[in-house]
Amino acid sequence: MKRIAILGANGQVGAEVCLRLRSVAGLEVVPIARNVSGSAFLRLQGMECRHGRIFDAAEARSLIGDCDVVANFAISNTAIPRTDRDTNRQITRSVVAAAKPGVPIIFASTIMVYAPAVKVRIPDSYGLEKLIAESIFRRRCKASQHPAFVFRLGHVMGDLQNITRKIRSEIREQRVALPRDGRLASNTVFAASIVEAIVQVAQGNAKPGTYDLITFPQWTWFDVYSYYAGQLRLPLQLADAKQRHERGLVGPSGWMRQFLRYLANHHALTERLTFLLAFLPRSVNQRMYLRYLQTRALSEINALRQSEKIEFCVDDWPELRVRYFGRMADPEALMARYPLPHKFEYSASIEPERAEQTLRSI
Repeated sequence: MKRIAILGANGQVGAEVCLRLRSVAGLEVVPIARNVSGSAFLRLQGMECRHGRIFDAAEARSLIGDCDVVANFAISNTAIPRTDRDTNRQITRSVVAAAKPGVPIIFASTIMVYAPAVKVRIPDSYGLEKLIAESIFRRRCKASQHPAFVFRLGHVMGDLQNITRKIRSEIREQRVALPRDGRLASNTVFAASIVEAIVQVAQGNAKPGTYDLITFPQWTWFDVYSYYAGQLRLPLQLADAKQRHERGLVGPSGWMRQFLRYLANHHALTERLTFLLAFLPRSVNQRMYLRYLQTRALSEINALRQSEKIEFCVDDWPELRVRYFGRMADPEALMARYPLPHKFEYSASIEPERAEQTLRSI
């Protein structure tokens, strides 16, 4: 029996991958979280978990040293750019150094490396950090002769994912506004498709390389919303796009406030500047981030004032020209092949704040 380590098992993607993967015969899933509280959800589902700091070299060996495949979904997300950058790079180094000689290692990256939100291919801070981490990962794997797999994930759909909860809520409330009537490619991938890719790696049926995990053939956003509307047994009613509104900021004047308002209204620029913030002292990082949060709060207040209007539910991104992992079964077939042990659903009566807190705890 092959043992597969899932790092970052306390995250939304990691948790759903663990639960779907454990139904595969011949594979033993080893969920790994930093602490006991982080693994509470999976342990409640009857899964034995390991706990420790994967960025610590000694602990990393005890966590993954006996595993036959390692899938790294771990990520530091403190919102302090310098801290996250250093921690994420150390995680990458520790994983490769601690893995059993010759075993395949999977690094979960993102399609944000392609900068889909802008015409010029300059990724945002998240995409840039992942791109750099990919390079470190490949270089380390080559030196230590580990088969290296980079999975650039699209928008991950699944019962434990925030984006799925959001889509279901919009369908229930009949507040669905899609750019170009939903004909745009969605650049999405279902959690079960990620599981299928991991299974193929574990069974030796995949060639090492960099792959973009996006549903093939591509689903449009209309396909995605229609799929979930069918699950809910509700009609999909698209709102008139003219009803949408742009989020804007109001608040005190002053050059700093004006600058922050500009950044909050131009998210693509903000994300690219965030990458540069990681090179500034931590105290500067924290002060600027606090100011930015205050300004974003004004944006949320302004949005509430226009709550009768509807924003586009998704971004107007182009279809990406990607490197597919290979032909797989359609997402519906894969979701049935790798089922969750229970049906996870969030009632429409749950307050949005409570639902968000629940998902974050996962």
